[in-house]
Amino acid sequence: MTNFMKILNVVLIIMVAQSVQGQSLKAFMKAAEEALEDKNYYVAMYHYASAVEFDSSALEVRYKYGDASLMFDAYSIAESEFQYIVDNDTEKEQPLAVYKLAEAQQNLGKYEEAKRNYELFISENNGELPYYITKAEKEIEAINWASEVTASPTPGVTINRLESVNTPHSEFGAYKKDGKLYYSSMQYAFEESDFYPSRTFSRILSSDDEERSGEVVFDNFEIKKKKEVPKAQHIAHTAFSLDGNKVYYTLCDYVNSYDIRCDLYVTDVDDNGSFQNGVKLPGYINSDSTTTTQPAIGYDISSDQEVLYFVSDRSGGSGKLDIWYSMMDGDSYGDPVNMSSVNTNGDEMAPFFHQGSGMLYFSSDGYMGLGGLDVYRTYKSGDYYVTPENLLSPTNSSYDDVYYTLNEEGTEAHLSSNRKGSLYRDDSYEACCYDIYKADIEEIEIDLNTLTFNELTKEPVLGTRVRIIDAITGEILYENLDELEHSYNFKLKCGKEYFIVTEKDGYDSDTTNLSLKDCRDIEEVTKKIYLKPQQVRLDVFTFDADTRKELEGVTVTLEEEGQAPITVTNRDGNDFTFDIIAGKKYYLVVKKNGYVIYNGPVNSNNIQDGVVIERIYLKREEIRLDEYLPVMVYFDNDRPDLRSRRLTTTQSYSDTYYPYIAKQEEFKTEYSKSLGADQKSIAMSDVDNFFNGDVKGGYAKLQLFIDKLRLRLEQGDRIELSLKGYASPRAANRYNLAIGQRRIWTIKNEIKTYKGGILKPYIESGRLVVSEISFGEEIAPEGISDSYSNRRLSVYSPEASRERKAEIVRVRVIN
Repeated sequence: MTNFMKILNVVLIIMVAQSVQGQSLKAFMKAAEEALEDKNYYVAMYHYASAVEFDSSALEVRYKYGDASLMFDAYSIAESEFQYIVDNDTEKEQPLAVYKLAEAQQNLGKYEEAKRNYELFISENNGELPYYITKAEKEIEAINWASEVTASPTPGVTINRLESVNTPHSEFGAYKKDGKLYYSSMQYAFEESDFYPSRTFSRILSSDDEERSGEVVFDNFEIKKKKEVPKAQHIAHTAFSLDGNKVYYTLCDYVNSYDIRCDLYVTDVDDNGSFQNGVKLPGYINSDSTTTTQPAIGYDISSDQEVLYFVSDRSGGSGKLDIWYSMMDGDSYGDPVNMSSVNTNGDEMAPFFHQGSGMLYFSSDGYMGLGGLDVYRTYKSGDYYVTPENLLSPTNSSYDDVYYTLNEEGTEAHLSSNRKGSLYRDDSYEACCYDIYKADIEEIEIDLNTLTFNELTKEPVLGTRVRIIDAITGEILYENLDELEHSYNFKLKCGKEYFIVTEKDGYDSDTTNLSLKDCRDIEEVTKKIYLKPQQVRLDVFTFDADTRKELEGVTVTLEEEGQAPITVTNRDGNDFTFDIIAGKKYYLVVKKNGYVIYNGPVNSNNIQDGVVIERIYLKREEIRLDEYLPVMVYFDNDRPDLRSRRLTTTQSYSDTYYPYIAKQEEFKTEYSKSLGADQKSIAMSDVDNFFNGDVKGGYAKLQLFIDKLRLRLEQGDRIELSLKGYASPRAANRYNLAIGQRRIWTIKNEIKTYKGGILKPYIESGRLVVSEISFGEEIAPEGISDSYSNRRLSVYSPEASRERKAEIVRVRVIN
């Protein structure tokens, strides 16, 4: 008998045959065997229990008693009987007893005891009973998994039994709609002479208050109208159409003394919420030879159609009871389709579609579970349903957990279970029946922080558009865009699947899957998203800064680190076009005689429709040297003239500059040593910024200044320059003063040797006077490392590097 039949029939049918009124062991055993053939495990238990009283040491009888108890889900009795056999079967006459003991303990949630007995069974039967050996190994795997997940129950879920609604019979199929709780109950008895006690039948009830038992809202019309035993005896399940105007249900009958077969019906719901006379669904939905039951109504977003889900054991399925579906078009139903991507060789049953999330909930004993039937959920992705997810503890238990339904907000669920705490029809057997439980589900949110980077440069990408999408319904939950940010924060609900869609002009869009199905011990999630940059067009336009008119005859140079510069002169226009990669570092040098040279970075992330536009406004050149001050140039450690105490040098600044910038990668490597990934990236970026901005910029500025100085000198001016030299505080003060002096001399030598020495006559004639001040470390800022042992900070850090400099600080025109 399937778990489904246990729920619907409640296995409370006790047929006491007249031939068993005698007292013989043979009579009890015969009656028990006949009950087993009829799948009446309750009666079989009763007679085996009586047989055991004749001889409690008869291991074969106790084995059959335990086996019938196991099939009736009377796990405590089964455990007791099989434990007795294991303890007393010295000849190993019942080799499966230890396996059956483990099975009973597993269903009782005694995972450690069950695991030990499965292992004992394997060790005692090595090479024999291969089918059960394989099953035992699978159950050990399931127990290990169950032990792990039950140790950390799903947070925010509280399960409570509905005290007033439940009876000693089975209550199941609870669904709350418009404040009413609809459910089915097996508490109704039908008077018949052939069975004692009378068989029970299901009715649909509703309750306005979960604290009170419900009233019958939909009865079986044939029972009301006929005096003879009707064919249709059970009415159960409620599945409302999406508009609430129809309800689907099942009518079931006995095909023999005990087995049940069901058909699906549909009825209208009037304005008062009352159910009308039902209509049986077409023959290709129902089947005369198999059962069709447990309807549920869903929605297929791709086809915009309602879907009828149901359960059947018809041919063409994957196992025992399978979930099937039919696409609906008004009152028409498509051919049934087996949900093969979900069904197993076990039982799948009690489907429920949650409109708010697009999830399909169902129960199964064919997947990794806690024991018995567990509740799972899945959703449709394309043409298939994804691998089902177990709802875990406390929703699931080691017993049967079925008929899970959920309110629209996802904050309240109902399910039926025969777990510990459910009412028993017969307390001595601790089995039967299914009670309705309510699950209060706390809405738990986590913080999602998204950070967007360039996949190539690893630099942050500002101004990305980030959308958070429900992976199942396709609903856009958030859409953020901030031109000045590369990080966004979101509040997301646990228990769901999301897509993070990140877009930026000039980059390939990125879709990242985020699963928050299991939020245990999680408060915050950070997702670093790396966008692949595209090749984009750089359009440069040049203008006169004063007139704002287009400026022709300009030369534009595009510089990229590690690449040969690209220089273009446009004598007839003001437009220039280059191909660049989004997010990479580029610099523009824009020149025209009579104008101040422009030198600046390209904002390669400021992309619109695949184009970066830079508008450059050149200023007319005014030969005012003080506008270029201060002119700062930078030096490698202990340069020029390594380990020298001389106050002068023959090197020019150019002689020290090129070897210095060649060591940029060395500085990046040494400064970022031993740092974590994020800190390493920042450190390397700081070094790049120093070399590309300060060192290279300082050298370019020095060359420009000397050229302007030439122009002023050629105009007849007499000029005095004041130079300062600095050193980082790594060596002794006197030594640093000498380094500062030599650094001043490199600038003096740069001026003397400029363009083959064209300024040397001005120095010799006194028209150009250079005065010098060396500070060494005397005015170095506090906090700059002077540690010889920590070269990372004292040599390679940008802070220390910025102190190794010389600068032109003052220009004075002498009249």
